Amino acid sequence: MDGDLIYKRVKRFNVPGHVHFITFSCFQRLPLLTNEVWRAWLAVSIRNTCDELNVALWAYVFMPEHVHLLVRPRSEEYDISRFLYEVKKPVATRILSELREQKAYVLKKLEVEAPNGRAHRFWQPGGGYDSNIWSWELVIKKAVYCHNNPVKRGLVKSPEQWRWSSFRWLETGRREGEPLVVDDWNDSSSASTS
Repeated sequence: MDGDLIYKRVKRFNVPGHVHFITFSCFQRLPLLTNEVWRAWLAVSIRNTCDELNVALWAYVFMPEHVHLLVRPRSEEYDISRFLYEVKKPVATRILSELREQKAYVLKKLEVEAPNGRAHRFWQPGGGYDSNIWSWELVIKKAVYCHNNPVKRGLVKSPEQWRWSSFRWLETGRREGEPLVVDDWNDSSSASTS
């Protein structure tokens, strides 16, 4: 806990065959993901974690202050909380280290009370949002939601203009120069579509 604030715990369900629509935010929803280098670090962390934990990344969008991921664990047994930890921890550590080196002003906004004094947070505590998805209709709906998020916010006029989403990869088949590799939805371990 940070001071007197109480953070909601997210109940996660690790159900074989389900896809997860995950949302997590920067601390206090600050627009910290406007830095291209930091977004690239996040992309690498997501890809590495997907590969290490055998999780397929089906869609994504990085917004200035939050991230949406549509992922499908390929293993019968998995821990989506561990997946999130493995994605977020190295990014936060690296960015906060850089900010401390630079004695960046934004550190004041990221400061929290900790058992051993003051500390800094990059990600909002409390687990974010995790929704289990069990049908193709919902999978497609969530991917479209990801891709339309920057348009809805007025950041771009059309989804293909937002570099930090899977739109071009999934909708146009573009592979060169894309910041994050998206996995094939049609692999043999695809989602339950009952």
